[in-house]
Amino acid sequence: MMEYTAENLEKAVTVFYRTEASQQAEAHQWLTEAQNSPQAWSFVWDLLHPQRSSEVQFFAATTLHTKILKYWNEVPADHYEILKKRILESIISFAMGPKIVLNRLCIALSAYIIHTVPTYWPKAFEELVSSFQPQHLPNVEPERVVWILLEILTVIPEEFQSTTLATSQRNRVRAVLQEVSKDILKVVEMCLMPIPNSNFEMCNLTTYLNTARCASAWIQLGGVDIDNCSRIMDLLTDLTCFVYWNRSDPEEMASEEMEVAEVTLEALTAVVHHPNTHKYRNYIMKHTANMLGKFIKILDMERSLSDPNNDIMASIYLLLAGVADTHSKVFIENLRNRNSEGCKVAEDLFTCLLRCSDLPGSYPVDETSSSITFGFWYTLQDDILSWQDTADYAELLLIIKPYYRELVCIMIRKAMYESSEENSTWTLDDKETFRCYRQDVADTYMYCYNVLNLEMLDILSTKLDEALQKCIVNRDHWNMIESCLHAFGAVAECIELENLFLPKLMITLKSIPYTDLHHKVLSSALETVGAYSEWLADHPDMLENVVPLVISGISNTEVSPSATMALKDLTHNCQKYLLQYAEHILMASQSVLQSGQLRLPERTRLMYSIGKILSILPVDSIMQYLQIILSPSFEEIQSLLNSQPDPSISTMLITRLKVISALFLTLHIQNKPASGVQQPLLVIGQNTMGLYTIIGTKYCNNAEVIDVLCGLLKHIVTTLMDDSKPLITDILNLVVNIYRETPQASVLGLSTTAMIMFGRDNEYANLMQELLKEIVNTTLQMCSQLTSNTQLSEKSDVLEAFFLMLTQLYKKVPHLIQNSGVDLGALFQCAVMCLAMSESQAVKACCSYLANFITRSRETEQAAVVQNYGEALVLRMLISLGGSGPRAHAELLSEVLLVLNKKYCDNLTRWLHTLLQQEGFPSPRVNMQQKEHFIKMVLRLKADKKKLMESVTEFTLLCRGIVKADVL
Repeated sequence: MMEYTAENLEKAVTVFYRTEASQQAEAHQWLTEAQNSPQAWSFVWDLLHPQRSSEVQFFAATTLHTKILKYWNEVPADHYEILKKRILESIISFAMGPKIVLNRLCIALSAYIIHTVPTYWPKAFEELVSSFQPQHLPNVEPERVVWILLEILTVIPEEFQSTTLATSQRNRVRAVLQEVSKDILKVVEMCLMPIPNSNFEMCNLTTYLNTARCASAWIQLGGVDIDNCSRIMDLLTDLTCFVYWNRSDPEEMASEEMEVAEVTLEALTAVVHHPNTHKYRNYIMKHTANMLGKFIKILDMERSLSDPNNDIMASIYLLLAGVADTHSKVFIENLRNRNSEGCKVAEDLFTCLLRCSDLPGSYPVDETSSSITFGFWYTLQDDILSWQDTADYAELLLIIKPYYRELVCIMIRKAMYESSEENSTWTLDDKETFRCYRQDVADTYMYCYNVLNLEMLDILSTKLDEALQKCIVNRDHWNMIESCLHAFGAVAECIELENLFLPKLMITLKSIPYTDLHHKVLSSALETVGAYSEWLADHPDMLENVVPLVISGISNTEVSPSATMALKDLTHNCQKYLLQYAEHILMASQSVLQSGQLRLPERTRLMYSIGKILSILPVDSIMQYLQIILSPSFEEIQSLLNSQPDPSISTMLITRLKVISALFLTLHIQNKPASGVQQPLLVIGQNTMGLYTIIGTKYCNNAEVIDVLCGLLKHIVTTLMDDSKPLITDILNLVVNIYRETPQASVLGLSTTAMIMFGRDNEYANLMQELLKEIVNTTLQMCSQLTSNTQLSEKSDVLEAFFLMLTQLYKKVPHLIQNSGVDLGALFQCAVMCLAMSESQAVKACCSYLANFITRSRETEQAAVVQNYGEALVLRMLISLGGSGPRAHAELLSEVLLVLNKKYCDNLTRWLHTLLQQEGFPSPRVNMQQKEHFIKMVLRLKADKKKLMESVTEFTLLCRGIVKADVL
């Protein structure tokens, strides 16, 4: 490996920037290693020499920031002052550029400040502001001095968020930052002040931009209230308007002008979102009135243009929607005082946001702002409903309803598809964005219904009638019909008893001329039918209007997804009322299944519905239909099993098993068949078990096939419940054989279900115990052959499912584990070994198992296991905390430490002291005082899981050298 000299590093940087990809990758890896090395603290200063290239200087500045950010523990306390001095000297040296290097040095100083306040540099901010004054740096342009100061100040809040600190230190630094934020904002205010008796200057845009960024960063940090930055808000508002109205090009804002406007609006938005702002109602109303008065003029100007500036409109609407959303309760209060100035402000604000929702054109191709208001309309209705039990509720509803009535009409228009798709210029991304937008519209319809109730159905019914009338004249109005149906479907879950508008809707659905309209109309009609399936269960006489529609839609490939969803909803909620339609549904389903035109999701939904329909027929009829519907699938499976396995055969096999599995999920006769008559699903299961056995044998190494097979068998068991007993032995023999050959997570899921269902049944107790013993022994044998953490990780899905299974059994049928004769000590040791894995979900399952094991152990022979192997567990956890495991595992391991402390406090005390007395363990970065503090905290926190987790996390950060602590 090359030595980390300035010359070698310079060469590597040159290679990185000026050669082809393969050499770049190699250079990047070496440079990254150099950055991480302790030598970096020395070579950065050589590389920052003025004679070096800007690329080398930038690498040096970036390295300096990286070292301060990630390797602060390498800096001795007596070097802090030297480091500060060198950073400040470098900043002054690069004051006139290159700017990219100067920026990175400013960030490095910000990171330094985060690590040294308040302990080592308590007056950092005061000294910074004092030092970076034009009169103190006569050789640097005044504008650049201000730029440097603002740059350093701006990134301090960002560095605070990204720097890893011990909890106690983070709290101290946050307190300092919040304390100085008022002084920082005074600096900001001074930089924003226009020239006396004049106005802002367009030539100062760069300073304004940096000042606004600084304001935004410190406001978002959360240390200021609206009363402390009232003047800044006025200045930011005025600056936005000044830049807009004085832009260099009347047709379009220049990029820097646009950036200033966006950042000032972002800073204002940060203020209005501040959690303490609600305490200052007068300020809220004052600034809202000021912003409305000035920004509405900009919005009106933009709306009048043929090509409006969507970015400036979005920024303004984000601000105004943020004000309304955050402080809706304040505006509601003001609405009640009908003749007050506050009422006028609230009305103007709500009207402005309605206009935002109603922006001309289609979202997202013509405008991008109408989606901004969705959150506000939810908050407003939520806050209105909170008055429900008060005398003022009726009055408030009267005031607020007109906004929601208009909003419904607006959204019907905005949610419409283009009437002609042939000539559409919409991209796939546009269409997907619009699909998400319509989902947000659907959610907002529900908020409207909460306010309007039946009035909303009246509006939708009227609009639907209007759309149908328009369609008689011009078929291009199909999109309005579709949008009305979309709205009806959206509010379905809000409606319970309604006997006026919904019966009319169901009759209308029957009469719409779908064949003359775009297929999306039928698709939405079918989705609406599905949405009202629960209502139809209470109004079965209405089914005659919609069931034929659903049946006809199944065979229409353009709408089959919606049709099969609707049929699934109907068969689920209206099953007992569908007997008269059963033959038509089954014949249509059989026909479309034979045609092969449906995709897999539609076929599985259709089979789900077939199972529901068959379940209400006489047993003889069920068996006849099953013979017709299932025979082709089982014949295909038999044929596939006669072929040599390959990926295409496996895919076809999986597809057929999934389709059959969907039927097995629902095929169950509710009323017990007459004596001697078996459940049809049981008969099928018995007749096809041989096929499943062959699949299990032939495809035991194919995880996807086994996953689907286990899902199918699980559906048989969970659908039949006790009626599945004649199959249980065969099923368990099959899963044991598969698991012996290739342990798989899906087999464990099926086994868990069986053991929980029958673990308390005396008839099957021995069988379940044997099953558990077989699974445990096979898993332990598998683990004994895994000699490294990498090999363990390769089986992480199996081990996760295994320990989840054991955890479930401890919770549901604990006696099964106690009586099965499994080696509890070996299991415990296996769990301890698996804590070394890097996969968080698997480790989480291990920890859950260990926590349950330890919790229950005191009353059983498991206590001896914990006492024998508990020290090994603690050792493994300390090794992980010391740096061998991911940092995120600290929270998981805390759970185990907590239960150990509750149940085995004396043992844990002894184990911790014994293990942590070793020099350099679990990390050479922690000393005995810090280890003693850790032990003390762990033993003290017997009930406070959150604080224990913080202590454990802090200890693991110390072990990794990520944080320092004054006392630990």
